[in-house]
Amino acid sequence: MAVSNLYPRKKTKGKTRRQTLHDRLDYDERAEKTGGGEYISSYMCSPETAAEEFETGKLIYETVTGRRQPEDKDIIAYRIIQSFQPGEIAPEDANRLGYGLALKFTKGKHQFVVSTHTDKGHIHNHIEFNSTNLECDGKFNNYKNSFLALRKLNDEICKEHGYSVIENPKGRGQKYQEKAAAKRGRSFKERLRKRIDQALPGCRDFEEFLAKMRAEGYEVKRRGKSLEFRAPGQERFTRSFRLGEEYTEDALRGRIGGAYYKDAEEKEHAAAIGNAGKTAGKAEVRKPAGQKHSANGKNPADRKNIPGKKSISLLVDIQAKVQAGKGKGYERWAQAFNLKEAAKTMNFLAEKGIADYEELGSKAEETAERFDALSAKIKQLEGRMAEATDLKMQIINYSKTKKVYQEYRKAKNKRAFLSEHGGEIRKHEAAKAAFDRLDGKPISKVAELSKEYGALLEEKKVCYEEYKKARQEMIEYKTVKQNIDRILSAELSEQKKKQRETKR
Repeated sequence: MAVSNLYPRKKTKGKTRRQTLHDRLDYDERAEKTGGGEYISSYMCSPETAAEEFETGKLIYETVTGRRQPEDKDIIAYRIIQSFQPGEIAPEDANRLGYGLALKFTKGKHQFVVSTHTDKGHIHNHIEFNSTNLECDGKFNNYKNSFLALRKLNDEICKEHGYSVIENPKGRGQKYQEKAAAKRGRSFKERLRKRIDQALPGCRDFEEFLAKMRAEGYEVKRRGKSLEFRAPGQERFTRSFRLGEEYTEDALRGRIGGAYYKDAEEKEHAAAIGNAGKTAGKAEVRKPAGQKHSANGKNPADRKNIPGKKSISLLVDIQAKVQAGKGKGYERWAQAFNLKEAAKTMNFLAEKGIADYEELGSKAEETAERFDALSAKIKQLEGRMAEATDLKMQIINYSKTKKVYQEYRKAKNKRAFLSEHGGEIRKHEAAKAAFDRLDGKPISKVAELSKEYGALLEEKKVCYEEYKKARQEMIEYKTVKQNIDRILSAELSEQKKKQRETKR
């Protein structure tokens, strides 16, 4: 499961803003933590020069707006920590999810760096984003309870890509009380779980289960899509899904017996998957000759723009979950979930006109290559943007410190002059060193560099739109291929099982 937290960052005492940012980013980007630097990505900045770019934005902000916060109140950056359940996600996928989370949370208005750490028992992301926006005319609005919005976004992104989330996070200050109440036998939730577990066995259908709960004295009602219970003496209703994943309505229906389908269409989809093993056993996904029908017999073109259509999720490895201690109720729910996701998988293949397994593998590789090419292009643009930003800052520093440096050259007591103006002199010398690295090329003007940066930024925005589409397409094909591989594996296991039974 993935969890996330938001932390404002201020300047470290005794250090400058840039030094503070350098220290933080250097730690985040350590090679031993990020797979040799492989699992680092960034937005509108380069990981190597992010501290300088963050600081440049702040200097421009202060110049343009004339505003400057006191050091003890100045938030120079924000850190997001995003952690995943051990063994659930690959580092490269975690980095992509972190990038997506940061982009949505900042609405694409702030530079950020995502560093995925693999040196602990669980994979986690360190995301640092600049408090100053890209236009350098405002700062991030860390409104009250913005961390809750972050967690909601995190859950949405993880669910979209098939990763688990904490379904029922406890509110602040409730964890101890809930545990203590459960120990004393006073927890309404714990008693409701026990009543449900006692009522379910022997029920022929869901209505009989609800009748049993009412007979136990519970009030039962629906609010929207949620099922709710209230015990005698309880002030508020308890939503069933807040009891845990085995107590959602789908899970409860599954525990009564058989898979639960919300409507006839889902049932028809599931029935279509019953024949998928025969087709997949030949390493081929077929469609009726001359037609592109979906698994439910409808034209896929009629389904492409259905509002609210969800993306495909990975099939659950039921055996692994059962071995990890999940109960029969979870197993039934997972079977129903897998049927629905398998139906989506087959519909996807029909919609795309993919006729066999080799074609699916080729398409998955093709989308991954396109994503990698766009990713490389964006990094190339970011690198040039970082160079332009750095050179612009060096030109500004050179101009500001030129007079002081000339006085330093003429000073008789250079040591005393250096002790008083050391920072300005170092900036001037750093600027001269940067100009020397141009190897005789003419030094661009600040206006020209700003114009070039703007053009690069526009090109990157266009490229990023393609990048988002390519990433989504790659994820879809990767998920579909993994689902087909699991279907093939399950069919093969079933065939071997039948062969063993036949020999006996």
